[in-house]
Amino acid sequence: MGLEKTFTSEELEISKKAFDWVKKSKRKIIEIFASEKVYPKDDLPTTIFMAGSPGAGKTEFSIRLSESFKQKPVIIDADKVREHIDGYDGKKAYLFQRGATKGVHVLFDHSCHKKLNIILDGTFAYELALQNVLRSIEIKRNIEIWFLYQDPVLSWEFTKKREIKEKRNVPKHVFIEAYLKSIENVEEAKRVFGSKIKLNIVLKNFEKGIDRLELNKDIVAPYIPKLYTSKELENILS
Repeated sequence: MGLEKTFTSEELEISKKAFDWVKKSKRKIIEIFASEKVYPKDDLPTTIFMAGSPGAGKTEFSIRLSESFKQKPVIIDADKVREHIDGYDGKKAYLFQRGATKGVHVLFDHSCHKKLNIILDGTFAYELALQNVLRSIEIKRNIEIWFLYQDPVLSWEFTKKREIKEKRNVPKHVFIEAYLKSIENVEEAKRVFGSKIKLNIVLKNFEKGIDRLELNKDIVAPYIPKLYTSKELENILS
């Protein structure tokens, strides 16, 4: 249950309704985000996993990546799925997270089954990250992880500004956990699956955009200017 352990009975009901709506609306979600009329199959399909902390610019970069495909990829983004869930008005996004996650699974399953190219836009900090990689390997898809790094202080500032504009709240402890876990999971995926996946690192500069690309690497840590600890981030993020 995770975060849902702290929900009130009213909040639990909202979360359950959102989840149930997604379960009943699989066809609608697929039609919105992964229609075969828009996204043709690829005989050698690719799965790209985005990775990195909230606010690092993954969504913008995933759109740029999508333009390099011959066969247009399905971009799977929990935030976009959430916007279509019945009852969601832009507030209290966390109550709709379980439903949005279910929607991501629906789209991932469909896209794999139909041999569509996929860009899974997220932090890669979630529990099922490595399972999704394994599944892609088992069905013989090309797999890439694109890890985006921006100084977490800057990413946190962007995340707070985005909250004001889009009402997408990311609590500080969630941001810190995502920053640390995304690095941990990416390195674990590369350790476990080795040459079966390609790891690319994008180092971002707030003023210049992309500062440096490190392609086909085995590990993240050596290419990051500074690795922060949880305690350091607790102290410096306001």
